[in-house]
Amino acid sequence: MDLFKALATGDGYEREAARVRLTAGGRAAVRPLLDELLNVNSPVKTWEMERLLVKWIPEHAYDEVLTALAAAPDEESRRRLSRVFSSFGRVDRYIEALGHPAASVRQSAAYGIQSACSVDFGREPNPDVDYGVLIDTLIPLLTDPDPDVAQRVTWVLTMLGPGALEPLRRVREQGPGRLRAPALSVLAALGGEEALSAADRAAVDRLIRIKLLDDRARSLDVCFTSWIAVPGGDQEGIAALLGLYEARPATFELGLEVGAHDSHDGAEYGRVYVTPEVDGWTLVLGPWCSPTDEERAEEVLRVVTELSSRYGRAHAYYFGEQGGGSGWLVAENGTVVRRCRGTWSDKDAAYGLGEPLPEERAAFEESGEEEWADFAPYLAPELAAALAVSPFDLGPDTAVRGAGFVALTPYAREHGRPSTGAYAI
Repeated sequence: MDLFKALATGDGYEREAARVRLTAGGRAAVRPLLDELLNVNSPVKTWEMERLLVKWIPEHAYDEVLTALAAAPDEESRRRLSRVFSSFGRVDRYIEALGHPAASVRQSAAYGIQSACSVDFGREPNPDVDYGVLIDTLIPLLTDPDPDVAQRVTWVLTMLGPGALEPLRRVREQGPGRLRAPALSVLAALGGEEALSAADRAAVDRLIRIKLLDDRARSLDVCFTSWIAVPGGDQEGIAALLGLYEARPATFELGLEVGAHDSHDGAEYGRVYVTPEVDGWTLVLGPWCSPTDEERAEEVLRVVTELSSRYGRAHAYYFGEQGGGSGWLVAENGTVVRRCRGTWSDKDAAYGLGEPLPEERAAFEESGEEEWADFAPYLAPELAAALAVSPFDLGPDTAVRGAGFVALTPYAREHGRPSTGAYAI
């Protein structure tokens, strides 16, 4: 007990002396350290026990940590033990642990492999690991009976680099059958559509067309949502005016997935989802459509004005759900009626065009807010619902005519095709 007190409150010399004495006993020190690690009231920092177990006596601690993890009685204990277990960096032992009967051990072993072997973000492959053996061991766990293990293995396989592509393709071609579907998802996540065989691409296209037969509208809320709204259902004319190309059929679910992918981790301007006609309007969804994005604002102003010349009206909106602000642009008969940005930024005023809409004034007065700057960042969805159709309000009762599609934008011609991934259909 005095040693743990020294670890918690002693000076640098006392803490170092306590570490030496605690670990001098080798295996005999593991159990007291684990007990202290699992004591939620311990004054010792958890990282202190973790470091002693993983860095000072790993040869004695690994097996006992594994056993304790398998028998952990509650989630907090599992969390603490898992963090230690996945920190040992023993990939050879983790491969063995992937076959352990306890799901908590299998999941933690997979996470340990991820930490030690990922090549994401430019990391070099681990020179001490046979990636071929590792991948062949992981693939069968894509259908692990515990969904958390299967999900972790899915993530790990997407982080091991192109060496996983060929083994996954073999599964698609040769089976076993239970692994074919998850192997397809991992292939798409790892290498995009380009990683799929021609047969798989054709199968995906057939599945989309089948699902479109009874596709139902759903909310298109992607946290950072940008869209253009045009009255009517002239998808072909809208796409031509916008310069969209390589249109491919897409369900609402697929459109949502693509929108979410393209709106996170940096805006992707190379692709949009075009809805079928929904309650009398066609929506074009994607960061490329933002009326107040610093890179896109002037181009969107131009195309929305042109759309309004052809269709009488056209709008563009942006809404950042997590405090990202709002933007809206309304044009009629080739003339900009209003553009506004509300993001709490000093630059917002530079985007202002026209006078506030009656709907803006009414909503502000009804809200009881004292400052427009505190109200405007939340207004885009409400204005869209009042003036056209809000993508957030789409649902099973929405009147739908036709089918949606995903298409590339002119931006993709100049800057390259967007990356693809594994999307729900």
